[in-house]
Amino acid sequence: MGLAASQARLLTITARKADCEFMSMNLSHQKLALSRNMERVSDEYQKALMATKLVYDYQATGQSDMNLTYDLLMSPSIYNDYYPKMVTDSKNRCVLNSAYAAAARAAGIPAEGLIGTPSSDIRNKFIQALANNNVITSYAAASIQAVTYGNSVGLGNTISATVGTEQISYEQLIDLLKTTQGSADYGFTLGMNYSADYRAAMGEDPHNEGGGNNKTSYFPTRVDNGEHLWIYSGGELQSHYRSGSSSASMTLVDLLDSNKKYIYGLESAEGSSLPVQDAAYLQYHLVGDQNSFLHWMSDQFYSILGDSSAQSNLALQYAEDAIFDLLYPNSNIQDSYSTRYYNTKRDTRSANSRADAWMLEEIGTSVINTKRDSAKMGEVRDAADEYIGITYKTSRDKDKGDKSSIALDLSTLAQVYLTAYVEYMQGVENTSYRYDKGKMSYANLYDPNEDDFTFTIASESVIDDGGSDMTAQFYDALFNQICMNGWTENAQIDDREYMTEMMKNGMVFISSMSDDGYYYQSSYSNDKTVIEVADNEAIAQAEAKYSAEKAKIENKEDSLDLKMKNLDTEISSLDQEYNTVKSLISKSIEKSIKRYEA
Repeated sequence: MGLAASQARLLTITARKADCEFMSMNLSHQKLALSRNMERVSDEYQKALMATKLVYDYQATGQSDMNLTYDLLMSPSIYNDYYPKMVTDSKNRCVLNSAYAAAARAAGIPAEGLIGTPSSDIRNKFIQALANNNVITSYAAASIQAVTYGNSVGLGNTISATVGTEQISYEQLIDLLKTTQGSADYGFTLGMNYSADYRAAMGEDPHNEGGGNNKTSYFPTRVDNGEHLWIYSGGELQSHYRSGSSSASMTLVDLLDSNKKYIYGLESAEGSSLPVQDAAYLQYHLVGDQNSFLHWMSDQFYSILGDSSAQSNLALQYAEDAIFDLLYPNSNIQDSYSTRYYNTKRDTRSANSRADAWMLEEIGTSVINTKRDSAKMGEVRDAADEYIGITYKTSRDKDKGDKSSIALDLSTLAQVYLTAYVEYMQGVENTSYRYDKGKMSYANLYDPNEDDFTFTIASESVIDDGGSDMTAQFYDALFNQICMNGWTENAQIDDREYMTEMMKNGMVFISSMSDDGYYYQSSYSNDKTVIEVADNEAIAQAEAKYSAEKAKIENKEDSLDLKMKNLDTEISSLDQEYNTVKSLISKSIEKSIKRYEA
């Protein structure tokens, strides 16, 4: 039995030793793989250390850190002397992003271009299409179209101009607004026919369970004289306007007046209530189309702050987007509401109550303040300036029945717009401003008394024989190049990294105007305003990635080394035990042989 047991133990040791050697070999292969990974990471890091980016050096100082972007080249500003610097392909065609390409198609300009420059009608269609695609504001479009079309700009003709900028304070900005926008021509007028406009925009009443068209009877009976505008001065109600019976016009200066508040909203008739879907009507009027309050306000700000720099134009767009996000109207609000209304009829609450609660959340109202008591509806409009966004309130009087109100502080929207503009100009990543939907007590809006931010406006003098306009000159030059050389669409050209890599690889070029008034195509390296510098941000990111990957690989190597060391120790121990057992077996065999010989 001793010999048999020893032989069994020897087999066990042999098997375990083979397993350990296999695992050790497997760990060795893993270490080799880690070595290859480390080599790959090191190669990537070395390549990243050579990363460069293209910057726009308008002053030719060699110290610029302004990233070269498509928008910078294709937006009128002092940085391009109010002449477009176009991105072109190997065939000298203008490379257009989706918005510009849509405008070219809308104007009927074929991709291969035209033979010569077209009529001013085609140019005006192109400008209008730019406004429709939010490349420029409607105010800018109207100003450009009012200028005689320069069909030779960029084709051997230039406009001699001196363009500069001026820094002004908030008080000077207000004074400038008063000077340029003091007339009623610059005001925004309330006074639309509520029922007709809302019926056209929103469709049938979803509470009409019979499924018939209830447009005619629903709106006039539910709404008390349509839209309302309450004007407060010094905290007291000063004026009250109703659409249909009177109209009110306000200017941007009025909205920025800290002593005044302009509250816009709807109220139901006595004994009735407004379904919360009516908040969507406010949104439609405020941001729904080219005649909306938001587009009007953007045009007023743009007329003063626009075109002073590419950054200022981007800041204005950022501010407009901020207001739009606060009041975004759901275009499918009617169908969605009707579906939700009918789908919730089995709920223990009323279908109206269930659907209305969903609607408030869907359209993004900031305040849901429902009281089933005799509270006066005036509380909503009186308190609207305490909130950012739409407020909604329903009250019930035991004698008169329900009454509801929806209101919004337009003055606060103007403050939010200005705050977003300042925020972008100062740097969004470093901002302390807050203007989310909700209570004003949670917000932090721009205060000219606490922030000494200075506004930049464009100051220009133009010398030519036709009294042209700098912005019109820019878009005429762009339009002429598209017509003469043709165009191609590239939806990715807006991406800075994509565009600069295309330039570095010689796939696209920059076309700039020369002193002779013509455009010439060349590599970015030949353009005096474009320089290639080390991409410190990319290098820092690569270094951080390299350090993290290196630490990860080293930790894995340390773990493998420990496991391999343990396996080596075990293999050594097994070798010793193997030799011992083998010796015992040999001795047992010798004893057995001697016993039988005896």
